[in-house]
Amino acid sequence: MRLLSCDLVLWAFRFWFKHLGIISFWMLFAALGRAGQMQFWGPIPASWSIVLEFVVELARILTILVILGHGNAIAGGRKLAGIFRFRRKQWAKLGRNIRLTFRQQWPVLFWNLLVFSLIAYGFNRFNGLVADQSTLLPFLKMNGIMHESATTMPIVFFLKNLTVIPFTLIFEYGLFRWLTGNRSVVNRLVQTRA
Repeated sequence: MRLLSCDLVLWAFRFWFKHLGIISFWMLFAALGRAGQMQFWGPIPASWSIVLEFVVELARILTILVILGHGNAIAGGRKLAGIFRFRRKQWAKLGRNIRLTFRQQWPVLFWNLLVFSLIAYGFNRFNGLVADQSTLLPFLKMNGIMHESATTMPIVFFLKNLTVIPFTLIFEYGLFRWLTGNRSVVNRLVQTRA
């Protein structure tokens, strides 16, 4: 067993790149909705802000279903519905698997959480740097893409919805699968000893 394995983080990146098109498609709706709420195109009425929040949340729900279904929202919906049909014994088994994995693999878990946190921090810093570029904001405003009164925050949140949020959702899904005993998430060097 390798104590400092980043296999869970690597799995999350591979999964993300494999399903990049469909995940980015749904997250683009969330990104545009959030940018609109933050007045990227100018002030909006409160009622439109509520409508856009529904768009953002629906896009995120569909993204989660796509992730659960490995690229297929319908399969993800079936998988999610199956969780609600679990019996007490199945829940108990999940709990045992989580405790066993945590007890045996806590250094790997800690290391992957640390690496994930650093990557998420890096994404957020990068998004902030892109939004704060002295040429980007004037360019968007000068060409009528962005409203004159808008700040850099809509750009930051637009980019977050396309980068750090989907990566976080995928990592959390992989983490849950790994903790519950689905060893296909990581390679055989990190598997719990029988």
